[in-house]
Amino acid sequence: MPDFVPTHRLTEEASLKMIQAGVAKANELGCKVAIAVVDASCRMIGFLHMDGAKHFAIITTQRKAITSASQKQPTGYAPEENALSMAVRMGDFTNVPGGFPIVVQGQVIGAVAAGGAKIEEDVLVAKAALAALKLPA
Repeated sequence: MPDFVPTHRLTEEASLKMIQAGVAKANELGCKVAIAVVDASCRMIGFLHMDGAKHFAIITTQRKAITSASQKQPTGYAPEENALSMAVRMGDFTNVPGGFPIVVQGQVIGAVAAGGAKIEEDVLVAKAALAALKLPA
C-alpha cells in the first residue's frame, strides 16, 4: 500500500458558492436556515445563519454536516432503532435529513447541510447548495 494517495479538498470559494446557492434557494422557498460546510475531517470551513433562522439551527445544521461527512452518506439514513444508540455514542451524530456528502471522483471530501426550516425545505436547500459545485452525478 502506498504511503500517499492523491486527494481533493474543498476551497473557501467552493464553500462560499454553496452557501450563496443555499441562501438563494431558502429565499425562493421563503424559509430561514443555517448552512454548514465541513471538510473530510469534519472541520467547519463555512457557515451562515440567515437572519431570522432559529437559534438551534446552528447546532443541528453543524451536526448534519459532520454526520454526513463522517458517515459518507446523506443524513437520515439510519434505521430508527439504531439512531438513538448512535446519537448517544457519537455526540455529533444526527439522523435528521438535510446533510449531503460532497463526492469528487468517488472520494468524500466533505459535506454540506441545511437546517432550521421544515425537513423538506432543509433537504431542498442543501441539495441546491451541493448542486452549485456542478459535480457529475
